[in-house]
Amino acid sequence: MSILIIFLAVILGVIIFLTLLFLILKNKFTNFLKSIGYTNLNALKDEIKKGEIESKTNHKHVTGMTKLLIPKIVKDFPNFSESELYTKVETSLLTIFNSLENKKIQNSEELVLIKEKLKETIEDYKTNKINVKYDDVIFHKHALKYYKKENGALNISISTSLEYYYKKEQDKKVISDSGEYKKQTRYITEFIYVYDPEKVVKNQNLIGINCPNCGAPVKDLGNKKCRYCGSGLEDINLKSWHISSYKEDY
Repeated sequence: MSILIIFLAVILGVIIFLTLLFLILKNKFTNFLKSIGYTNLNALKDEIKKGEIESKTNHKHVTGMTKLLIPKIVKDFPNFSESELYTKVETSLLTIFNSLENKKIQNSEELVLIKEKLKETIEDYKTNKINVKYDDVIFHKHALKYYKKENGALNISISTSLEYYYKKEQDKKVISDSGEYKKQTRYITEFIYVYDPEKVVKNQNLIGINCPNCGAPVKDLGNKKCRYCGSGLEDINLKSWHISSYKEDY
């Protein structure tokens, strides 16, 4: 009997100790919450939930060197329009999304350089019974990341933030869904302008720029007139840039 009483006393002591410890920790936690501006645990939970919602709805940031690059681009293209370039980015991405969604490459001059890559992706979707959906696409901000001349071509890279409702299914089973909130994401696109096709050797599919009047190759950047026939070249400025790659940048 005495052993049982001792055992029960030990158990009771442990329970009392744990209860006191819990109360002490609870009191300290409550004081901590008050010190950071929360009256109770529910208030903290609400704030955490609010933060989760904001992380799903806040637009992605874009970083670049736009102010530094614009003067360099304008030197080569006096009639360069930053807003027109960004419009070209948006129309190109929308055309890509539509092609992937419909599993059919849109008949667009925009995609001429990435047509084969899109074909491979679409064939993969068909083989694996994958369907994707992009709804209510909205673009937010753009920033120029780099601009360079290399081997007869100019390359420009743009960072773009956007949002859309996204769903991906495989064999009719949902494997990715943005759900109630639109997916906030960012894309990096690259565009290329070939001003001297004879120097471009790494990709024979690239498009050279020719005078719309006489057909002569245009090699003089910033020149407003064809050096062969004198025709104006202003209208082929941004039309001659084509998207050469794109990727989602989480």
